[in-house]
Amino acid sequence: MDNHKEKEAIAELSRAIAFKADLNLLHLRAAFHEHIGDVMGALRDYRVAVSVDPSHEMLELHSSREP
Repeated sequence: MDNHKEKEAIAELSRAIAFKADLNLLHLRAAFHEHIGDVMGALRDYRVAVSVDPSHEMLELHSSREP
């Protein structure tokens, strides 16, 4: 995928998340952010997911990516 398509995917995911916060969508959007080099965007999504559900698998991912 090129950056343009990935940014479109992030925009679509953002619209879906705004409609209904979903941990799987947050995880997917974080992965897209990370893939295009937007580490802060990825961390933001990881933090939101962990705040919604502290037992979610993203807790482990978030803690492994903390700067």
